[in-house]
This record gives sequence, C-alpha cells and structure tokens, in this order.
Amino acid sequence: MLEADYVIVGGGAAGCVVAARLSEDPKVRVLLLEAGPRDWHPWIHVPAACLFLQHDARFNWLDASEPQSTLDGRRVKIPQGKMLGGSGSLNGMLHVRPQPEDIADWNTRGWDWETLEPILAKAESYAPGGPGRGQQGILTVSDFSDTHPLTRAFIEACTTAGIPANPDMNGPVRRGASPFQQARKGRFRSQTAQSYLRAARKRPNLQVQTGAQVTRIVFDGRRAVGVRFRRGGTEHDVRASREVVLCAGAMRSPQLLQVSGIGDPAHLAKLGVPVVASSPAVGRDMRDHFLLRVAHRVGGIATINERTRGLSVVREVLRYVFKGEGMLTMGAGAAAAILSLDGETATPNVQISFAPGSFSGPGTLEREPGMTIGAWLSPGESRGTVMAVDADTATAPAIDPRYLSAESDRQGIVSCIRLIRSLFEEPALARWSRGETLPGPETPDDAEAILAFARDRGASGYHFAGTCRMGDDAASVVDGALRVRGTEGLRVVDASVMPTPPIGNAHATVVMLAERGASLIAARS
Repeated sequence: MLEADYVIVGGGAAGCVVAARLSEDPKVRVLLLEAGPRDWHPWIHVPAACLFLQHDARFNWLDASEPQSTLDGRRVKIPQGKMLGGSGSLNGMLHVRPQPEDIADWNTRGWDWETLEPILAKAESYAPGGPGRGQQGILTVSDFSDTHPLTRAFIEACTTAGIPANPDMNGPVRRGASPFQQARKGRFRSQTAQSYLRAARKRPNLQVQTGAQVTRIVFDGRRAVGVRFRRGGTEHDVRASREVVLCAGAMRSPQLLQVSGIGDPAHLAKLGVPVVASSPAVGRDMRDHFLLRVAHRVGGIATINERTRGLSVVREVLRYVFKGEGMLTMGAGAAAAILSLDGETATPNVQISFAPGSFSGPGTLEREPGMTIGAWLSPGESRGTVMAVDADTATAPAIDPRYLSAESDRQGIVSCIRLIRSLFEEPALARWSRGETLPGPETPDDAEAILAFARDRGASGYHFAGTCRMGDDAASVVDGALRVRGTEGLRVVDASVMPTPPIGNAHATVVMLAERGASLIAARS
C-alpha cells in the first residue's frame, strides 16, 4: 500500500499550492493525486488559447447545470479544469484580489483582512509594485502587454459616467475603472502548476500522480486514514499518516465528501452510503456569479475579431513568438469597473468587464468588428446545490445553481444591463459604436424584456463557492482551520470553503486561501 504523511486530492489551483508548501518540509511525505493529465498541451500556456480549452474534454470536466427553471429550463455550461493547475490552467487569467468587505462577509475567525492581505502580497510577484503589492512572490502578475484604444475608450466612458479611473485595481482601492491585470509571466500563462508545483516536483518527498481519480475517503471510525483512487482501470489504496486534504474544487470536494459518508443523512441514504458524519450543509449554499453581456458592432477602428482572420493571424503569431506581445497574450477581458449599484459610498457589489471583441458563440469571435461589456452581481443572493447522483465519483454530480431565484438578483441584473447600455452611450464609446447587437434594439429597456434576455443568454461566471462552507457556527462544513466537522484528519482547502465568492474573478482569492490553508496545516504539524 502507498503511504504518505499528507494525501492531497486534486491538483488544481489550490492543490498545487498546498502540495508545494507542505513539501517544503523535507521530513514530510506528500502525495498529490490529480484526476486529469499534466498541463502538457501548448494551448494551456498560450493566454488567448483559453477560448479553445473551454470545450476540450481532455482537460475539462465539461460540466453543465441541471435544467434551470429560472432560465426557462435551460442548462448552463460550466467548464471546470481537469488537469494540473485546474481551472487556473484554462481560465481567462484575470488577476483580481478580493476586497476587504468580501473577507468580512466570510465572518470566520482567523480569516480577516489584517491576516489575509499580507498573504496576497506574499503570493504575487507584480513588477511595478505599489502599496500593498508583492514583488517577490511565486505567482507572476503582469499588466497587459497591449492596451487597445477601445479599452482606453471604455475607461474614459466610465469616468464621464461618474466611475473614477483607478490606476491599480489590486491596490488599496478597489472601486473604479482599470485595465485588468493578468496571471501571466512573459508570454505564458502563470498558473499554480507552473509557478508553485513545477519546482517543487524536484523534491524527493513530493510525489504527483495524474490520471488518478479518487473514489472515496477511507475512514477508521471518524478519522480519515487514506483514500482509494482509480488509475488506469485499477483501484489503489493510499494511507495518510497525518491528514487527507481535499482540493478537488467547488463541485468535486462536496461530491467526494458525500460518497464517503459526510453530508445530509437523507441524501446519503439515497446513495446507499453509510453515515460517517452528519453534515447537511455539504453541497448546499452554492453561490456563483451570473454573467450577462451586451455587445455592439464597431466601425472606424479594428477590434480583436478581425485579428483572428487571414494574414492578421500570421502577424499576431509572429508578434507573439518574437516579441511576446499582441492578441495572443490576451485572456478573457481587457478592463473592468468595480462599483456599487447602491451609491458611491456603499460597498461595491458589481464588476463590469470590457473586451475589444465580440462572440458569435462560446469561444468563437465574430467575423465583424465588435466590443462587449459584461457584468455580474457579487455575491448575489441566489443559492444552489451540488449533489452526488450515485456513489461513484466517475458520475458527474447534479449541479443546480438556481440562477436568478432571488428577487434581489433579478432586480440587480436589470440595473446592470441598464448601466452597461448607458456606458455605451457615453461619447468615448458611442463614437465607435454602430449599434447594439446583443441583446439588440428589439429588446427594450423595461425590466421584463431584460429578464427575458437574461433567461435566454445569461451564463456562469465560473466562480463557485459555498459548497463546503467554512464558519464558526456548528452548521458549517469546515471550521476556521478548514477541518471537516465531525471528523479527524480531514480538511478541505479550495474554493468550496469560501462562504461567498469575491467581487471579482476568483483565482487570486483561491491562491490566497490555499496559502493560508497550507500554513494552518503546517502549523498543526
């Protein structure tokens, strides 16, 4: 039987950090198990290729929601990374720190801004520096190599609309309009499999096994003593002499707890799984950003749409190869505005994102020039679930985000679309606009029409949280040290423990959380 001191389940954004940090102690044996492959494909490392990875079954769980009654029965696609680096290896690479109010909403001892802000700085290496920014960390953060004129026009439109420009969206002030920053090192994606794990894998006390899907946690009474995993069609057992650490993400961590006997006893009975610990909150309290976009046709200036066609593609490839610049260094967006729908003094609760391009379908740019502004509410009040369907982790869990089930979210998304439309009317953007294409002039500005558009075209922001919620209350799944309540030797360290998602893109917050989790585990040792 294999044996390690720590067995880490999931080599995603969090798992790579935890494995790298725990293996810094040469006396500790660490085994990292990842269901997917290594991050070997070149597309993983070329920023703009994230569009292709959204649909590649080799590196993606290709999840989808249950039919959403609030979206006219539509299923929503939910890409989730299935490779080393996890979703950090296929996301849009946008690096957005949480705001202090996001952390305060977690309301858990040991998880306060004074404790976590230094960890954010410790984790990053941002060459320009600035107040509170880190320059010596492991994860490289960069400004965009190119700033498109339409991106500058978006920021100007925000300022004339009363949203101030912000020179550093990850600085002391979050509110305002800024160019995005990227998790990018030179011309390549900077994700935790490369930044944290690659160097750590040279250590003799760290083993990494890919293609290893964990099927259940093994218990001796209520103590987790190992896991069983399937690799190459064969079942294997591995013993954890100290702890099992779940880093399988907001979908697979709760599923694995449930099939191992931790969850709502009524649900476990349906699965035919004996109860190890009653924890009804497992898989519940799911939150996500609900994303809705408005697009315009563009005239008088080239957008990234045209740069994906004909000789323009050749020029962009040459720029990327020889200079590390151009369209291929872009991710999912170019700029953002963080603001509040409730007034200038209220806590920001919306992120608006701008791209100097537009899409004809998932991952496909239009042939005609276009620009897009999207928005989501954060954290939103709609709550969903993720539940194991049977006792086999090879079966995808039932994912039911219940988008727009809360009235406040429906009102908020209407306000977001009206705000976006008003930004397009500002002179800086209006001069380039040749008319709205999504949802289009046939969709008036009244609430019912906008909600009909939301039901038809709204998407996941891919920032799930809450399914293994942390807290000081007995109903939470994990405590402030991320230990699973009702068990011993078992923790969860990933996005699932966040009670709510941060206001912006979640990757930076997950890296911070993993750094904190690893230090808590090491301190226990």
